[in-house]
Amino acid sequence: MATSKTIRHHPAADEEPGRDFVTAFARGLAVIQAFGPENRAMTLSQIAERTGFDRAVARRLLLTLVGLGFARVHERRFELTTRVLRLAYSFLSSAGLGASLQPFLDDLAVSIGETTSLSVLDDAEVVFVARSDIPGRRLSYVVTTGMRLPAFSSASGRMLLAHKPRIEVERLLARTRITRYTRHTIMQKREILALIADARPKGYHINYGELEDGLVSVSVPVFNRAGLVVAALNASTSSARASREKLAGEFVSKLRAMAAELSLMLP
Repeated sequence: MATSKTIRHHPAADEEPGRDFVTAFARGLAVIQAFGPENRAMTLSQIAERTGFDRAVARRLLLTLVGLGFARVHERRFELTTRVLRLAYSFLSSAGLGASLQPFLDDLAVSIGETTSLSVLDDAEVVFVARSDIPGRRLSYVVTTGMRLPAFSSASGRMLLAHKPRIEVERLLARTRITRYTRHTIMQKREILALIADARPKGYHINYGELEDGLVSVSVPVFNRAGLVVAALNASTSSARASREKLAGEFVSKLRAMAAELSLMLP
């Protein structure tokens, strides 16, 4: 349900925009920020109320976002799409934040004794924005910064998709080709949707050898301070080194604790 809170689009309450201030751009960002956990889908009137814009301005901004693929409209209600996460990727992969995240990933890797990584969703793929390895425990399937993996076949991808509206996930899956990487890769779309649906209430997802034989990964969501899932925190290991019980127990516990720390750094 939408609230009456107005999203400010000026640089400061007591400061007038300078000559270089682009009002149209600021208004577009204000519209994006109007969406949140309690306002995932809104009518034009609700968005105009939250931003303080008149309906004509709000309508033009929303249709621009729809045209760019950052939003969509269904039954007169607007909502953001996963394309918005490309903005999060640009932010998370910037040098400053990447450097500040690295010590956390390094500490987590040492604590778990395995490779850790942070990824964001980009359409039907996950993009890794940071990672940390343990010397001598590198895996044959090496995750590198900037690497992309199929969202529907990876632990982090399914975890991130679990926090999207089901209809959005179904539409994305319908136009996505599932590739078989190993004999364990799940190919049936109905089964994939069931795994994604199961990941959200559990708060984690484990992938068993679907991308490479013997490779197992576990992922948990990372929320920002607004309560939105913006990334997935992941640990990867060999099936010979970690049982299901260890992954769902010790690994998940440590991943969640670190995800809570990272959330304090993400606006």
